[in-house]
Amino acid sequence: MFFDSGAGLLHRLTSYTPDREWTVPVDDPRVRHDLVPNNPDTVPPPAKSYPDGLAVLDLPGDPSDPGVSATAVLAGHPCPAQPLDAAQLGRILFLGAGVVRTTQRRGMRVLFRACGSAGARFPLEVYASTVGVAGVPDGVHWYDPVRHALVQIGPAARGAATTLVVTGVPWRTGWRYAERGWRHLYWDAGTLLSQLSGAAASAGMTPRLRSLFPDAAVRELVGADGVHEYPLALLSLGDAEPAVTPRGPATPGRLPAVEFPLCTAAQTAGERSVLGDPWPEGTSLAHAPAADSFDTVVLRRGSQRRMDRGGTLARTTMEWSMTAALRGIDVPHWMAAHGVDHLAPGLYRWPDLARPAPGGDLRAELERLCLGQSLAAEAAYVAISAVPAERLDDRGYRGAQLAAGIVEGRLHLAAYALGASATGMTFLDSEVPGLLGVPEETVTLLFTCVGVPEYTARAGGRPRDPVGVRTVTPRLAGRHTR
Repeated sequence: MFFDSGAGLLHRLTSYTPDREWTVPVDDPRVRHDLVPNNPDTVPPPAKSYPDGLAVLDLPGDPSDPGVSATAVLAGHPCPAQPLDAAQLGRILFLGAGVVRTTQRRGMRVLFRACGSAGARFPLEVYASTVGVAGVPDGVHWYDPVRHALVQIGPAARGAATTLVVTGVPWRTGWRYAERGWRHLYWDAGTLLSQLSGAAASAGMTPRLRSLFPDAAVRELVGADGVHEYPLALLSLGDAEPAVTPRGPATPGRLPAVEFPLCTAAQTAGERSVLGDPWPEGTSLAHAPAADSFDTVVLRRGSQRRMDRGGTLARTTMEWSMTAALRGIDVPHWMAAHGVDHLAPGLYRWPDLARPAPGGDLRAELERLCLGQSLAAEAAYVAISAVPAERLDDRGYRGAQLAAGIVEGRLHLAAYALGASATGMTFLDSEVPGLLGVPEETVTLLFTCVGVPEYTARAGGRPRDPVGVRTVTPRLAGRHTR
């Protein structure tokens, strides 16, 4: 990967260093300096909107739970096949992108989706290109997460497998994180896909993920312009040819016209014109610990803001969770152990747990690397993903960030299935290679903190009936209790 153009340039210009606050942009004319982060006067709407007159299909509001345990899904165990109808498609969409909680912040209603998102920005949209779904017309539909409905925006596409298209809206996350928010699009898409694919797998639908696809054709399919919204990934329900070749234009939705030229350039540099093979499934795990159903765990899942610094997790729990999360994914990971039973504190290159290097208590160092966010020190362990720069090109960078997000999403599900909690974490890019003992140009992807929760979040609500919650403030560096 070259750091003077495309995705490499974006990575370099959005990397955090100790000598600059994260809200201060780097001194370079290629990044925007005229946008105020977190400005309540410019906050973007939480979802797209469409003109009146389009066909709207309200999805069933109480989808049936197949009853498959979350751990069986994460382990890759086969599940009984359910019919693909409006209720089942709605269930899958809701368990990934549906609104499950709400709160009030600065006088505005905040909508929390079923999947996690950095800074609660939720910058993703989901479309369903349907073929032969009982009760749903063949066509391209936008999923309305508030109404729990499908809005038909385009004609049926060529292809045989109903396919979900995940897109990203850079301004929705850039409002808080500026150009670095482009990375968050792929992290968040990974967490979303871990739940969409898990929901589909629990219904026996053999989900197939693709991150290589003809960008221009998929943009046309869903009405994305490639500047204010662009496609990130495809998830087909079955092994047939994905229904992603458009037969006609889609109705575009409304989005604020705010552009980050650096993000547009990074996205454009990775564009391709071919449809790639689906991602490998990975080898199934022989064992799946007892756990509640996938649906129950998704609604229980949250983004933990405080963990019990003195709490510990069983080594077997950590090992099973990491193994399940990385099933079928070859992005290198490290694991910083703070409070794992029968495992000495220190940093380990996964899956080698023979000895830590470096060893000893790394809580203070992880807290520093995570910009003073104390969850990095309170967690029982922290999973860290990073990849050699020479392994990546502009498209590969997208895939690596997406893979890191999928691992994070699976770690969240495993944690909440097994009585723990989790949250994603950003970091000082410049400091991580030294910790890991890798070359300076290594591309750090994502941190995931897993630990013992200090509080229990209220479970999410059902479609069209989210629960009200109050937000919990994370601790700042140095303010620890036991």
